[in-house]
Amino acid sequence: MEKVVSLPEHFANKRLNEIPVVVLDTETTGFYFGLGDRVIEVGAVRYENWQPVGTFSQLVNPQRRISEGAEKVVGLSDADLQDKPLFADIADDLLAFVDGALMVAHNAPFDSRFVGMELWLAGKHDPTPNMPALPNVWLDTYLLAKHHFYFGKNSLVNIARKLNIRIGRSHRALNDVYVTAAVLKRLTRELERRQIRSVGDLLHAQGGEIYAPPPPRFVLPEPLCTAVANQQEVEILYVENGQEMVVGEAMYAAEQKGVPHLILRVNGRVRALKMDMIFGASLT
Repeated sequence: MEKVVSLPEHFANKRLNEIPVVVLDTETTGFYFGLGDRVIEVGAVRYENWQPVGTFSQLVNPQRRISEGAEKVVGLSDADLQDKPLFADIADDLLAFVDGALMVAHNAPFDSRFVGMELWLAGKHDPTPNMPALPNVWLDTYLLAKHHFYFGKNSLVNIARKLNIRIGRSHRALNDVYVTAAVLKRLTRELERRQIRSVGDLLHAQGGEIYAPPPPRFVLPEPLCTAVANQQEVEILYVENGQEMVVGEAMYAAEQKGVPHLILRVNGRVRALKMDMIFGASLT
C-alpha cells in the first residue's frame, strides 16, 4: 500500500503525550467484515497531553441481525439497535472526532478494518486508488504486548488483570477504550525504559504502520453491478454446495481474505456468496 501519513511528519519524533491520541473500540455483529458483519457500537476517547478532552460513544443500527455468539459476548440484542442511527449518520461526527490524531486500539487490524468498511459503505472514504479508507495511522496495544512482553495470553482482559488495571464491564466499546488507554500508558512507560519512546519508535516496535485497508476494488458483472447500485432484488444461480437458486436484495460486494463476496439480504438475514460460485444472475 502507498504510504499515507495523516499526522504531521514531525509527530514521528514526538511522544504520545505530545500529540492528539484517539483510543477507539468497536463492537460488531460478528468477526468477518468481508462476509457482511457490521459495527453495532463505537466508543472512543480523545487525549491531548494524556488528558481526556472528548468522548464519542454511539450504538449503531447495523441493518442486519447480530450473530448469536456476538449477542452473548456483547450483551446487546437486535431490539436494542432498531432505533439507533446508521453508521452513515454518525460518520461525519466520528471523522471530525479523530481528525489529526494517532489511533490506538487493542487488535487494531480488527477495528481499523471494520471502521474502514463502514466509512466506505457510507461514502466517506478517500476514493483515490490504494488509499486507506481512513488516513490515520493506528497503534496496537495487542502487538506491543505480543512483541515486547509476556502476559501468557494477550487478550485485553488478561493483560489488564496482569497489570492490576480495573476492568469493569468488558466487551462494551467505551469501557474497553478506558482499559486500552490504561494498558497503553503502562506498556509505553516500560518501553520508554527500553529506549522505545517516540511515536515512530512505537510504530516500528509493533511491526510497522497500520492503516484501515483501502476499499475493495473489483468490477461486478451485470446484472449484479446494477443490483448493488440500486439495492435491487436479484435471483442467483449459486453452486458452492450443490446447485441452488438464491433470491435476495443485493447490498454490496466485499472481500474476505482476498476472496470477493456478494452480500445479500435473504429472507431478513444477511448472506455472503462467493463471487466465483455465482454462475448466473437476473434482476427480479
